[in-house]
Amino acid sequence: MMRAFYTGFVYSSTVIKLDLHAERVEEALDRVARFLDEAVFRNESEALIIHGHGKGLLKRAVRHYLSTSPYASGFRAGYPSEGGDGATVVTLRE
Repeated sequence: MMRAFYTGFVYSSTVIKLDLHAERVEEALDRVARFLDEAVFRNESEALIIHGHGKGLLKRAVRHYLSTSPYASGFRAGYPSEGGDGATVVTLRE
């Protein structure tokens, strides 16, 4: 069984998730790239990246990365049930 705290990748019946809490920006962006590659490979339509609030450095870095990513066709802040502004929902390219 895959453990979320080990890989950071969590699979559910609705959306694939990546938890980046306590990550440094450089390592987090490497993980985001691998995560999005996996999500596209699995033919997911959306992915959830949980970065938390903190000082906002990780959130800004993730969202900047997504704005240039070939995997993302768009993204938005999470709804309250998804983690609010401490999470980003990515719409993946087909």
